[in-house]
Amino acid sequence: MKTLILISHPKFEDSGTQQFLKTSFYSLDDVKYQVIDELYADTGKIDIDKEQAALKSFDRIVFQFPMYWYSSPASLKQFMDDVFTRNYIVANRSLKTKELGIVVTLGDAEADFQAGGPEAFTISELLRPFQAFAHKAGMQYLKPFVVDQFGYMDPTQKQRLLIDYLQYLSAKMPLSLANREQWLVGRLQATKEGKSDELQQAIDLVINSIEDQQNNVESLKEDVKMIRDQEE
Repeated sequence: MKTLILISHPKFEDSGTQQFLKTSFYSLDDVKYQVIDELYADTGKIDIDKEQAALKSFDRIVFQFPMYWYSSPASLKQFMDDVFTRNYIVANRSLKTKELGIVVTLGDAEADFQAGGPEAFTISELLRPFQAFAHKAGMQYLKPFVVDQFGYMDPTQKQRLLIDYLQYLSAKMPLSLANREQWLVGRLQATKEGKSDELQQAIDLVINSIEDQQNNVESLKEDVKMIRDQEE
């Protein structure tokens, strides 16, 4: 699984939220990022052929941006207009079967975005144009990942955000309990390299505990299925 994060933010280096997310995905070897605004910084134009070719080498493409007036900043719209030509998307089906994820940051609480709430519309409704694009391109549209009011988060909430974000970038979708646990085991296995024997043994104990839990859940599912079959 190779993931490309396309970041649209006019003040990327000054954003505490974006810098936190940036430092977190450095631990993932198969995750790369590109700040779209930097592509246009010098001439206002980009090498379209180069960008189109680069996209083909990734399995999951993630648009990451702050919500500006219920949409993305202008740089993402410009990138989509320039790079995602009809010939590239429709005729050649260049992004077919790839995944499209959305990481959107909010200054307001996510709970405000609902019918009857202060913002009236849900995040999913506001992001429908991206879902429509994914449908047209033959991509699998992933459930948007929302980061709201990062500046108000305490350390524990930021740690939880870190794990959830890394899983969104690199775990198998959908993010079921089984897929989350599989991702966690893989990350733990990767951390063992270069560690002392004592620490490796401790990591193995954690991995075994997670795998035992997975087996217990699968066994419970089988028991429930058997009971339901007998009731029918």
